[in-house]
Amino acid sequence: MQLSASGHPVHTRSLTIGTRVQGDGRWHCRADVIDLRKCGFVPMMTDLQPAGVIHHMTIEAMVDPSTRRLESLETAQPFVAIEPSEATAGECCRDPAPRLQTLVGQTLDAEFPKQLSAAFGGPRGCSHLLTLFQLVASMLPRALDLEAELQARQPAPRAPGEQLFRRAAFLDGWETPDGALAVGVQMADFQTHPAAVVASPFERLAGQWDVRARARVERPSLALGELAAAERERSSADLDRAVWRDRSDRVAPLAGTPILPGLAGRLFRLLPDPGERLLLDALLQLAPGYIQVTAAVMDRWLEGRSPSAGARSPGALREVSSLGGLPDSCYMWRADGPLHRKRAGAAERDGNAQD
Repeated sequence: MQLSASGHPVHTRSLTIGTRVQGDGRWHCRADVIDLRKCGFVPMMTDLQPAGVIHHMTIEAMVDPSTRRLESLETAQPFVAIEPSEATAGECCRDPAPRLQTLVGQTLDAEFPKQLSAAFGGPRGCSHLLTLFQLVASMLPRALDLEAELQARQPAPRAPGEQLFRRAAFLDGWETPDGALAVGVQMADFQTHPAAVVASPFERLAGQWDVRARARVERPSLALGELAAAERERSSADLDRAVWRDRSDRVAPLAGTPILPGLAGRLFRLLPDPGERLLLDALLQLAPGYIQVTAAVMDRWLEGRSPSAGARSPGALREVSSLGGLPDSCYMWRADGPLHRKRAGAAERDGNAQD
């Protein structure tokens, strides 16, 4: 199952989550999201956002495995899209992060994702930290369940600092020669055997669960097409024999529907079986990842516009002012925030000038 694509690579999103056991038995979780734009730039009101690392954000949490209680939480955002400036009235993407502290003390159960969305969704938070935390909230209960099953079969101590479980998810985007966008998702879960009972690194692999998916996104309709997906499960005992299972039939109903908006809701309705949660988690990365991919193809907007005339022509400012987050999609693009007000004012002034 190879994610073959033909086109120009424009963006990669990486989400990784690792867990290690502490000396007191608690689990330490570290999660990172990195957005790497590979070409072009995006005008951001009064500045430019060029290619390179666009976002780098981290979550570190301590969890009690016996109660599944979130005991502590720390966040960091070394790279954000919008730093404080006069244009933002001193606001920046880091401002809403303290809201996540309201989740400390909560249990990682079926209700936790709702609590997370209530505390940090939409204009209350950062969409990128939210996407990362949603993946953490889905992974940790699964990792705790698998560890309990493993210890029930073969009880063995875990050394302090020992790696327990890891999830890695990557979304890549390419611009195809005909102007569409191709997106590919790879996600893998890794569970380890206790180091005390193995003799080689290969034997440390208790389980690996892979999901891969790809889709073509038509523009300007944003319709999904040419969907494919596959899954594989293997361990140290069958590394050379594990095979991929084609799951394209499960994603076929999405063909022709838009990647934005509403994909998450359609996915939850399409894949309600807990046994398909890995496939669901991987596909849930398509929409937020696509938003980052499409921001890297400004050249399409610039085609036919010269720097001296086209980009300054009547209506151009109005088009550029529409770039950025949707109203209330995050704290920085909330409807009553300075960026949204500035964007609305720029569009209105340009409309008056054109009239």
